[in-house]
Amino acid sequence: MQAGLYTTAMGRILCLDIGEKRTGVAVTDETKTIAQGLRTIEHKGQNQLIEEIKRLMSEYEPELIVIGRPLSLSGKPSTRSEMVRRFSTKLGKLLKLPIELFDERYSTTRANRVLEQAYGGPRRRQMPPATGRTRSHKMAVDRIAATIILEDYLAARKT
Repeated sequence: MQAGLYTTAMGRILCLDIGEKRTGVAVTDETKTIAQGLRTIEHKGQNQLIEEIKRLMSEYEPELIVIGRPLSLSGKPSTRSEMVRRFSTKLGKLLKLPIELFDERYSTTRANRVLEQAYGGPRRRQMPPATGRTRSHKMAVDRIAATIILEDYLAARKT
């Protein structure tokens, strides 16, 4: 049996790293083995975010949405994780699609490290300073964080 042929379900998984102003988006390929960052959605509220997610749904036709669950460092739910849980319940009912919450701890830290490595380290001139990061840097971090969450989710599914 060749690797990747054991699954008959062909559909994508969409991943969201939801923030107050920006939401990073990643998606898998149809075999659900490769995660790819798509974009970062800038939004002023949940309704605008939902409309953008609907557009992504029609383009990528996912069978599942994974949403990063912001837990405290100790692993306990926070005020923010309760907001994400409520939003995911609302989104699942609207889209009639299964939604899974997945631990997103350290995804933003890891995304910042990816960018630092891409720019040759935090001291290089091309990399914005740690404070006052640019809008494009923040958007890249959100998109990379969504990809990291999705990669972690795919790895957890294998075990």
